[in-house]
Amino acid sequence: MHPSDCPAWEYANHPKREEILKQRTLDILRGLYEQTFDSLEIAADSREIHRYLFGLLTPREEVYFAGHYRGEDFPCLKYYEVIIPGDYRVGFPSAIVVAQMEILEEEIREGIKSLDTIHQTPNDQISPEDKLINSVIFACGVFYTVLRIHPYANGNGHAARFILWAILGRYGYWPLKFPIEPRPDYPLYTQAIEEYGNGKPELLQNYILQCIIGD
Repeated sequence: MHPSDCPAWEYANHPKREEILKQRTLDILRGLYEQTFDSLEIAADSREIHRYLFGLLTPREEVYFAGHYRGEDFPCLKYYEVIIPGDYRVGFPSAIVVAQMEILEEEIREGIKSLDTIHQTPNDQISPEDKLINSVIFACGVFYTVLRIHPYANGNGHAARFILWAILGRYGYWPLKFPIEPRPDYPLYTQAIEEYGNGKPELLQNYILQCIIGD
């Protein structure tokens, strides 16, 4: 199907968007808290979570928008491109999205394996503070990479925030002031992401640290 024949997907226009996302976000957070999810698997591949969050919010004929990457072999996803005005770095071409997400998946698995080793090390060898900082640095890097690739037709921010929660929650760190739904504090949220993309990761990292430990 030619892209011009495909509907635009803006879940924010759905009349029950707020109600659905609120309840489904609570459901997935409960899964993280109660450890009914495998945090490694859902951080490495967020498609099932994306499907659960947005499955009731897609166009009727394009339910596959939820839970599948741009570039996957579906009529209106295979050539689905995204453009973020003002930031040419965001939104990889659909033809390479799946491959890039496979690379990221492996990086997440390797990164979590390293973090697991760090967190299993006695505190007199690696301090609790250093364990926290290492975890936040890694989670922020993954978060930004997901946003930069923009693998989904929509809902990329929710997916990226969930992945960050899954990584940090694995070690008991809960960024309570960095919600999955609704979008976090504006304009700090946007500014932190922009600075990260400009090679200045400290604002985002410190923002997440504050969301975990408080002001």
